[in-house]
This record gives sequence, structure tokens and C-alpha cells, in this order.
Amino acid sequence: MRPFARTTAAALAVGLVIALAACSPGAETAETAATSEPVDGGTLTWAIGAQPTAGGVDPMIATALAAQTIMDQGYETLLTKNDDGEIEPGLALSYDQPDDTTFVFTLRDDVKFADGSDFTADDVVYTFETYQQATTSKKAYLANLESVEATGDDEVTFHFSSPDGTFLNAVSHRETFMIVGREGYGAASEDERSVQTYGTGPFQVTDWEDGVSLTLTRNEYYTGDAGPYVDEIVLSVIPDESTRLSALQQGTVQAAYLGDGTLADQAVQGGLTLGNPSYTQSLPIFINPESGPLSDVRVRQAVSLALDRQALIDTAMFGYGEVSTAIPAGDPAAPEVTDETPYYTRDVEAAKELLSEAGQPDPTITLSYFSDALASQHPIYELMQQQLAEAGITLELKATPTAELAPIFTAGETFTDLVSLPWSYRADPTFYFDPFLSEAGAMNHWSGNADAERATELLAEAKAAIDEDEKAELTAELNDEVAEQVLVLVPMSVPSNFEVWDANALQGYDSDPYGSRYRLTESWLAE
Repeated sequence: MRPFARTTAAALAVGLVIALAACSPGAETAETAATSEPVDGGTLTWAIGAQPTAGGVDPMIATALAAQTIMDQGYETLLTKNDDGEIEPGLALSYDQPDDTTFVFTLRDDVKFADGSDFTADDVVYTFETYQQATTSKKAYLANLESVEATGDDEVTFHFSSPDGTFLNAVSHRETFMIVGREGYGAASEDERSVQTYGTGPFQVTDWEDGVSLTLTRNEYYTGDAGPYVDEIVLSVIPDESTRLSALQQGTVQAAYLGDGTLADQAVQGGLTLGNPSYTQSLPIFINPESGPLSDVRVRQAVSLALDRQALIDTAMFGYGEVSTAIPAGDPAAPEVTDETPYYTRDVEAAKELLSEAGQPDPTITLSYFSDALASQHPIYELMQQQLAEAGITLELKATPTAELAPIFTAGETFTDLVSLPWSYRADPTFYFDPFLSEAGAMNHWSGNADAERATELLAEAKAAIDEDEKAELTAELNDEVAEQVLVLVPMSVPSNFEVWDANALQGYDSDPYGSRYRLTESWLAE
């Protein structure tokens, strides 16, 4: 049996988060200083850019970041991870693995759902059986799950058809397998599940005013280590980032999400607190090698060599980024990028030589990206265009509305040459490779291509590896193979968002590397 020592707020890990001063010389993060003892009551208003869309806050359907950061408060998971990426207890006190295909979890016996019903092993069984039948992409983590059964009042056993080295990471990620109740969630309609939560978390979504706000109310049955102290959290929908910052500066909200690092700088200069940005959002540029210049590995390698990734970070993103491979730098499993990482050190002359060998000294390549979203990232592509031109590569930029790009990542529609589709944090490191290497991957145009054969084999081996050291070695080898063959281009990883708050109003709060805001249970509003 593997028990855990429960801990509360751990110090942010150096390997997980980078101090703002290290990435933006002109800005400093303010220290969160609690000037009073915890106080019960009050309403915390947090400004967000958008409300959840498809599926609302139904964990069986919704996967978008806008939904995840809300569902984090309403639902809990079997296990969790601390800021160092180490697994800790959640709704399960411990787990055992009697063999390579079996996991046994011992559950807490003092937990209730927000409706007052008891949390039991039956709820866990119901949850995972529902995930297996749902349409969510989370099902990919359950591909080898044969059955889940209650083997005791507080014990659940999972049986897999083959060894699965991704499962523990999946059930310990706060935004993957959120546990729902058979009694509450099971009895709710689809519409009710999309606008309310039915979990054991500290706050539950109880009101939704479309396009205006979502209200989360304190769960009186919550039995966590601390709090919650705040009575309710109002998530105020303010689409314009500058307006969100103004609302924070004027005191009409106490905290806000920002996507633009320059506005985050302004917030700090105005005396507000900026959470430590964690570089857990990768910016992969997916490749279609089926035709055109990129079908030749030498052209792809030339493109990678022509990129000055650090300059892209420093100039296009004002320092808010970190050089990254397919696994974002903020993920604890991310291998360090070094001078030995294949085709990552800029060498324009070597790029030109590769193009000459390929018989394509001046290729033209198209890059599509969101025209109506992530505007702060647009300068990356413009500077990439300039850098590639120095090697003789013409990069044609195609700003495209989200609605036109959506079929690529939802239905696997084809695309020309390159498409930039930012991805959020993944529960297991192997799943950063799934979109372009797995058979079901929407961006997989490598099927049957010899250049991706070894990487595909390594991905399968890494997913099956139970031993942590073996998994890490296989993942590192996979990472290098993908870089060697340039199966995806990654200019950098960036923060998913910037958390900014008024530390004089919101006390005891600090950000976490996963953006889940789990420390809201430990926070209170100053009197």
C-alpha cells in the first residue's frame, strides 16, 4: 500500500515555475503578504475573459481551459499533485498496484458531496463508467481499462488489459478525471450539468448569468485541510483584457486573468500582485508532410535550425516564455533543452546546406494560425517569418478565423504545411505527442511515414512503462527522436494565463503551477 503524507501549500518548485524577474527584467512579482488572520465570509470577484462554451461545466464533456479552471473548484480527483509534481492524496488516501494491470484505491470515508450525500466507492465506479461512455477526449487515458469495481465500502479496483503507465498521472491531475456523484450528477439533466456542479469540491457553481457571470458558493460539507473561508466567488465575464485590468485597478474586482504579459507588467507597476507564471502551455506548430517542401526531412530540419527560439521569446513575447520541446518547459516531466537537443541551436548556414542538399534552396511554406484569438502570440509568427527568410525560406502567414481552423483539431481535417494550435497542460507527458503520432490524433499526418516510425514505437513503449525511471528514459528518447525528425515545431512554451490580484483585498492566496487555483480554499478577504 502506498500512503501519502498530506501537505498544504508547498513552495513553488524551481523546475516548475520561473520567477518573473528572470523572464522580464523590468517587472517584479509582489510578495503575497497576509496582513490578517483568516476571516470567514464575503464575496470574491474574479474577472475572466470568457465563460465556458461547449459542455459548460460538465466534466464529462468540457475540456476547454475556461471550463477547467472553474470545474477545479467544484470537483475533486482521486489523487492530486503538489507543486513539485509529486503525487499526493485526494479523495483516495492511498493506492496499491498488486500487478502491472491492477490498481486498488483506498478511499476517504469522511467525504460528502455538496448535496449532503455520502461519497462512496460506488460513485467512483459510476464516474469512470460514465467517462468511458462519454464523448470527452479524456477517454484516451482509459483506452486499456477493462473494468472498475467496488471491492469494499471504501475500496475501488481498476483492471487494465495491458500495463498502463499513464493512469496514475491521469487520476492525479486536477483537471482530468473529476469525481461526480451517482445521486446528484446522475439525476441531473444535461442542461443542469452544464451550468451547475455536483461534486465534493470547496465551491460549487450555483448560478450562471449567460455572458455576465458565474457564481460559485461555498460547499458547507467540504472537508479539506483548510477553509474555504469565502462565502462565494463571482466570476465576472469581461472579454477585453484592458478593461479587466482597469476593473482590478479600480477595485471592482479583486483578481483577474490576463493573457498579455505587457498588461501583467502594468499590473505589477501599479502595485498589484502577479502570480509566478508557469510555462505549461506549449505552442506546437503541427506539420503536414504528405506533400510540399516539408515532406523532406532536410527541409524540416532547416526550418528548425533557422529559428532563434530565445530571440522569439525575448522579442515577440517580451520574455514571457521558455525554450521548449513538445513537452512544455513547465511540466515536471519536461526534459531540459540543451545544445545537444537536435536542431534546436540556431545555425543559418547549416540550414542553407540542408536546403541545398534537398534541392530546395528557397522553399515557400504556409503557416496558418488563429486570427481572432491569442493576439499576444501573433508577433511570434511574424518574427519567425523574418528568421526563416535569412535561410532562404519564405514563410507565408495565413491568419485564419477560429471557426475555420476548428475542424482541424476537432475532426482531423487536413491543412497545408503548418498550423499553429496551442495546447494546455497534459496529465501525462506522453499525451503531448498523441495529437500528431497516435492513430486517433487529429493532427496525425505521419501514419505510414518512415520518418515517424521510431517515434511511434517509442510513444507506445513510454505509455506502457510502469516504472517511473524507465518511463522518463523512454520519454526523453521520444522527445529527441521527434526533434531529430522534426515531426512538430515548437518555438516555445508560455503561461496559460497570468493571475493578478490585489493582495490588500485577497489574503493568503498564491498561484499554483497548474492554474487550478486550489489555494482559494486557503484564502480570505481582508476586513
